[in-house]
Amino acid sequence: MRNYITRVIILAAVALIMTLGAAAQESAPAASDPTAPHLIDLPAADGLTLRGAYFAPHADAPAVLLLHQLYTTRHSWDSLTLALMEAGYNVLAVDLRGYGKTRGSINWSQAQDDTNRWAAWLSQQPGIQSVTLIGSSMGSSLALNGCASFDPCKGAVAISPGLNYFGVSSESALTDGFPILAIYAEQDPYPSEDVPTMQELAGDAMSVITLPGRAHGIDLFRQDETLIASIVEWVKAR
Repeated sequence: MRNYITRVIILAAVALIMTLGAAAQESAPAASDPTAPHLIDLPAADGLTLRGAYFAPHADAPAVLLLHQLYTTRHSWDSLTLALMEAGYNVLAVDLRGYGKTRGSINWSQAQDDTNRWAAWLSQQPGIQSVTLIGSSMGSSLALNGCASFDPCKGAVAISPGLNYFGVSSESALTDGFPILAIYAEQDPYPSEDVPTMQELAGDAMSVITLPGRAHGIDLFRQDETLIASIVEWVKAR
């Protein structure tokens, strides 16, 4: 009798293990998603750990570095990130210092050096053929100056740009000759005042998309549903 009970217990335990194993297999994640981000840590010059997300679904591809505006994070680019990946690009979206996972104190002079470090890191990844920088508002100044500092840079997209945001001037970068796409709303104070001068400095290297209203930065994506496609097409044409 005792042996019979022991056998029943053993068989029940085996059945339980097999059931749990089957359930684990059913709930196990599918094969790795190629569009999932790789979280990247990069040391800044002052010792701060910079954090970003690298989306690399393509083995050999051009790449884009995304620089967000004030009071947002890298996630503000999610819709553009997806569109760029679908167009054949690998994408690096970073949290600027003072924001998101990077945290620290806001320092725009140091953020410019951070941008240069990110561009260099991205260019060194396997299979990367070229790098384009895209920034919004304050991030547009970082993108313009970053493109001027980084050789080779395929071009920069500046959404709601200004000549001098928080002491970061983009004036000298505008004369560097690399392709620029500036996008702004005609009633948005700083861009509407500065973009005409920026276009004079950049000459034929700058293309401009002017939208109605006063929306600023990534708010323009909600105003014009075709804007993301226009940005992707401009990047592809470089």
